[in-house]
Amino acid sequence: MKNLLATLFVLIAGLVNAQNILEWNSEIEVSDGGIYGNTRPRIVLTANDVPLVIYGNGGTKQLYASRWNGSGFSTPVSLLPANMTAYVLSWTGPDVAAKGDTVVVVFKAEPMDNGNVYAVRSTDGGITFSDTIRVDDHNAGVAWMPSLDIDENGNPSVVYMAHDSLWVHPRYVVSHSANAGLSFDPSMNIAISIPEEACDCCPAEYLINGNREVMLFRNNDNNVRDIYGVYSSDGGTTYPSVSQINMLDWVVTSCPSSGPHGLLRGSDLITVSMSRSSGKNRVYVTINSATTSLGNPSEFMLPAPDNVNGSQNYPRISGNQDTIVLTWQESNPSNSEIFSAFTTVGNVSDFTATKAIANTITTGAQTNPDVVYRNGVAHLVFQDGPTGSVIYKTATVGTVGINETELPAISVYPNPSTGEFHFTHQIDHVTEVIDLSGRSIDFQVIPDGEFGSVQVNDLSGSYFIVVEFNGQKVTIPVTLK
Repeated sequence: MKNLLATLFVLIAGLVNAQNILEWNSEIEVSDGGIYGNTRPRIVLTANDVPLVIYGNGGTKQLYASRWNGSGFSTPVSLLPANMTAYVLSWTGPDVAAKGDTVVVVFKAEPMDNGNVYAVRSTDGGITFSDTIRVDDHNAGVAWMPSLDIDENGNPSVVYMAHDSLWVHPRYVVSHSANAGLSFDPSMNIAISIPEEACDCCPAEYLINGNREVMLFRNNDNNVRDIYGVYSSDGGTTYPSVSQINMLDWVVTSCPSSGPHGLLRGSDLITVSMSRSSGKNRVYVTINSATTSLGNPSEFMLPAPDNVNGSQNYPRISGNQDTIVLTWQESNPSNSEIFSAFTTVGNVSDFTATKAIANTITTGAQTNPDVVYRNGVAHLVFQDGPTGSVIYKTATVGTVGINETELPAISVYPNPSTGEFHFTHQIDHVTEVIDLSGRSIDFQVIPDGEFGSVQVNDLSGSYFIVVEFNGQKVTIPVTLK
């Protein structure tokens, strides 16, 4: 706890005179949406950090890949053979992973009832692709909603949903490849010990980092639809550790059509997902220790939309040991925009202070983002409603300076306090009071003292008062005793 507080205090002290931001560059159209579509784009970086974008056409059910050529994106490459179509919707579709110039794409082929899960692979960074390679081993029943990751040797592992005949017994299974995706081993049912069954319309995710591998999926235990993790520390040979990732107890009788995403970073598993447990669609961040097993989770909700009727969905996360970038779709409450948040010190609580809109053009709906971060650059793609195209843009972490005469060192007293804090300067207003996990705490603003005060009752421990001053947000650490 002391180390966490020290990190937050250093960050907050820096924000008084400077604020880190993601500096987004101009928006670039990946391809002509009228021809190629823009459904559910996914992005990876190939060798030398060259972006490759995979997406579908929701009308023709075709899949395409577009590769950065130095000044724009190449003419899209079709990924399907003649007379084949793919199952592609806004909430499920193809997935892609890359290691260097080895790229593997997985997808569900139509028709829905008996189309198989296939992969196509590239060894030249997405310039050309192979013929289809069968992934699933289900000759009776249904296989669909594939996702994958790829290890340091270029070997992919694919998770997909399997049903027995007549759409019964929905479960997620994993199939490994030991030859860079040329063929796939028989599937493994690794979630047998989890009660009830998988949510049958919520895509899963698979993550690999060294010998650590984890499958993330939404479960359905008598309509309680929370996120679970199945974990391996021996490269996917065994999966002895199972954990309920979030404890939100979201009860819903209809299908959410929204799954988790995650990041294995250092000794932690960071999971992002949507839940309506609060009554509104909100994005949650959960942290589990992930060494030999998955530890108990800690969880917080991202800052809600300004409008109480707004919603959040489809979060994606990417990063390294220090810098982590998160993106999601948010409405407020009409047209959706793309939002992002980030940390440069590895502390996901920073997401609360760094939340900002990412798209430049805000007319029409911007939806279904994906992000990958590497070597100081965040690469973002999303669906753009007005153009019907996939939009790509990049960002680097920059600093906005704040004149000290415009923003004095705002603080409160007494600190620690039994519940009432007086401000040392006149502020615009109090935005919120949050705890260390980012959860909002009830408070009351009191016109007491020269500049007013804020009252927080019946609590103890460390908290943060977020205020606005001259249009800037300032976070003040406080202690309640």
